[in-house]
Amino acid sequence: MNNDLPSDTTSILIVDSDCNITTLLHDCLAAEGYAVDVYTCAEDALRQPLEGYRMIISEVNLAEISGFELLERLKDAPLTANIPFIFCSEEDSESTVIDALNAGADDYIVKPFSLRTMIARIKSIMRRHRNVIMKMPSATLEYKTLAVNLENNAVTISGTAISLTPTEMQILLHIFRNRNKLFNREEIQRVAWPGQADISPRAVDVNISRLRKKLGDYGANIVSRTGFGYGFME
Repeated sequence: MNNDLPSDTTSILIVDSDCNITTLLHDCLAAEGYAVDVYTCAEDALRQPLEGYRMIISEVNLAEISGFELLERLKDAPLTANIPFIFCSEEDSESTVIDALNAGADDYIVKPFSLRTMIARIKSIMRRHRNVIMKMPSATLEYKTLAVNLENNAVTISGTAISLTPTEMQILLHIFRNRNKLFNREEIQRVAWPGQADISPRAVDVNISRLRKKLGDYGANIVSRTGFGYGFME
């Protein structure tokens, strides 16, 4: 039994087109008790519900969407912003490493690497991340009787559960967490449909309209201002 693991299954996502590296990492991490998924490109990864992962490991040099853009999109989305992120890359220039850490990566490991060192770093970052989560004062966002539980993505009004689609939830989380700030359609698209550039701007309007209806009286707090976008106003 590995005592460094939390009681629940710890899922790790690897994004890398080098099958030798992904096979090596997959087998090693699986032997340590982790559940591991592998995608060869960021586009495929971004189509998945990434909020369930406890860590993401990515190469910098990917085919279409680079590792840097993948990191940026994850940090821009409320549900994935706090997932620990490690770059594991052949790119070893000092400037790239510095840029990666400044962009929000938790660590940068250069290939080839020591498996023991990799595992030690992964465990260290996960422990540090768990300690930060434990110190957070609240996992619920509230405005009057409207509450959004960040742990289970549950929305309630006066204690009554409100059923939202995953897309509606992503949009509500973004504007509710950033109250009194306006976001244009493109910004909301990146949050609600990460990695999907072919989404019509009209889809934002439709989901906002449904949100307003489902939130009842609080729907009036979701405002739109021509030329600026949508926001949740107190």
